[in-house]
Amino acid sequence: MRVTLGIAPAGYAIEPRLTEISFGEWEGLTYAEVMQRDPDVVAKREADKWEFLPPGGENYRQVALRVGAWYASLERDTVVCAHGGTGRALVALLGIAAPEEAVHHSIDQGVVYALAPGSLTRYA
Repeated sequence: MRVTLGIAPAGYAIEPRLTEISFGEWEGLTYAEVMQRDPDVVAKREADKWEFLPPGGENYRQVALRVGAWYASLERDTVVCAHGGTGRALVALLGIAAPEEAVHHSIDQGVVYALAPGSLTRYA
């Protein structure tokens, strides 16, 4: 991505506060394996996806807290490469969508999103 933008390939930082939402004990499992462990998981998660907490994992509210701490530390426009869960937390944090809507927000791979408070622009 940096080369495409005309930026030196080195010189980036890895920011742990922007890691993907943790699914805890479910990390590395297939959807079928999760369903086998807890057949009601889909209904539980969809009932309140913002607060849903996988065993040993984190929910979107927790992700938004750590992403918010990162966002508060920014001093200039910043380019980030991150996962969909991180993006959805940021969508809620920036007031682009309410938390219960942000968790269903489409964050597609290979797409550039420009985010600012109250604003999201998609470049595909």
